[in-house]
Amino acid sequence: MSGLIFSLPGAAMASGEALLPTSHFAPPEVPSEPAEKIEGSLEIGEGGAALFDLHANSFRIDRKAQELETIPALRVDLVQDGSRILPVQRGPIRGTHPHWEWIVQPGEAWSDEDGVTWLSLPVALAERNANCVHNGLLKINLSDPGQPADFQIASETCAYLQFDMRAGLPVRFTARPVPNAPAVIAADKRERAARLPEKPVSTLPFADRLAAEDQVPAGALTAYGTVLEGTHYVSDCPTRAGPYPFCAELVLPSYSWAKSIFAGVAAMRLEHLYPGAMQRRIAPYVGGCDEDGWGDVTVSHVLNMASGHYNSREYEVDEGSATMQKFFLVEDHPGKILIACKAFGRRTDPGKRFVYRTGDTYIAGTAMTAILRTERQEASADLHTDLLAPIWQKLGLSALMDAPRRTYDESAIPFSGWGLYLTRADLARIAAFLQRGGTIDGEALLDPDMLAEALQQGDAPHGLRAASDDQRYRNGFWAWNAGPYLGCDADRWIPLMSGFGGLTAALLPGERLYWHVSDGGTYRWGASAKAIHEYHPLCGETE
Repeated sequence: MSGLIFSLPGAAMASGEALLPTSHFAPPEVPSEPAEKIEGSLEIGEGGAALFDLHANSFRIDRKAQELETIPALRVDLVQDGSRILPVQRGPIRGTHPHWEWIVQPGEAWSDEDGVTWLSLPVALAERNANCVHNGLLKINLSDPGQPADFQIASETCAYLQFDMRAGLPVRFTARPVPNAPAVIAADKRERAARLPEKPVSTLPFADRLAAEDQVPAGALTAYGTVLEGTHYVSDCPTRAGPYPFCAELVLPSYSWAKSIFAGVAAMRLEHLYPGAMQRRIAPYVGGCDEDGWGDVTVSHVLNMASGHYNSREYEVDEGSATMQKFFLVEDHPGKILIACKAFGRRTDPGKRFVYRTGDTYIAGTAMTAILRTERQEASADLHTDLLAPIWQKLGLSALMDAPRRTYDESAIPFSGWGLYLTRADLARIAAFLQRGGTIDGEALLDPDMLAEALQQGDAPHGLRAASDDQRYRNGFWAWNAGPYLGCDADRWIPLMSGFGGLTAALLPGERLYWHVSDGGTYRWGASAKAIHEYHPLCGETE
């Protein structure tokens, strides 16, 4: 492609009003490396949807005001490694669209028997200031400058907004050297080499009992898998137009998995580096929580959803309230922290009662940021950049993990309790890291006592009673007593991560994992654990 520029046609649209089968976007099973090097800038012009079929809009988002049917413009640098095409900009790419931000993942380029060079990329439209992700596909004919790119969305992980979309988008590729291309390629190679070995979940004798319809509605399922004896057994990624052809690169939202992966792990790392950090009172560190009954509330209290501040003690009443909706919608840190600190009154002493509210986790992240800056005497110290990113890099996680959601003001405070994006391989490696004691190459990186509590090790159960008598919550992690359900002779507390809409990641005994990502509002996974238990007993395993 050297020296060629592909022009931007006018308001090009996809012909017809039907979804294309996902096979249209799939590269050959063994893609041939393009004859010409693909390195440079890809530009996608703004376009309107030729097809927009709305399936769900429970929050009644204004389609016109939020321009839901308009695909924003995109500019992303691409580099090539064989047939694999790597975007330089990863995670949500901010722009001017009121609702959408692009995410571009590694794809493939190939030349067909006619000498035509094609580029196919897994992409997503991510909701601005939120965690919903609508996974799509983009296919470009690099040999025909006048042909619009095929763009399509036929799946999502988003409980409240679901749609099909198709468009033909104006496209231009400008070939030029990308200065950091070698580093991008090297990082991608490290990430893929670090992945756990994968096999199809269909090869397991109990495959039909994992993520079955009585647990997760098929139409709501994004993907699922299990790690057994060091192998990651993975499902395909169904869409309404066929299986997603880039399942390993599919963008998964964390929602409240971030309370474990971001807030919980950051807290354990901070406590490891600065013992006693979790017992510090938050008032001196969080502007807004410096009065109104916050004086004796510690970082540990807010991390554990036990600040003593709430309006209703009933499960998730506060979390689903109009006040919390305002908290999620506001884009700047002063607005978020004002609601988190002042909108919920003091009802009991801290540490006495669990009341689930993401605002408490946001307060914890804000306090930990201030503590880190105080300890390092660096005004720019950051929970992600300085505490978490070095761990993720050592684990070889994908570049998606480099872009946590942050507030849109100058302070750019990480959301802490939601807003991560990750791949299935990232999830498996994070779980393995936690299950081996938070160590890498024998070096302990996390506070061992906090991690043991989170994983319900030792004198379990740890944490306050959560949604029911058989549930606990500690250091950003849930736990369920599966012993009676599995038929164990004693309690069997299983730590897990849970996310909005239907995300579960259960850290099973014996360094095993079961996970699924869905958006149908169900959180059932016990039958999957029982199926695993019958072949890989969970009752007597030690952590």
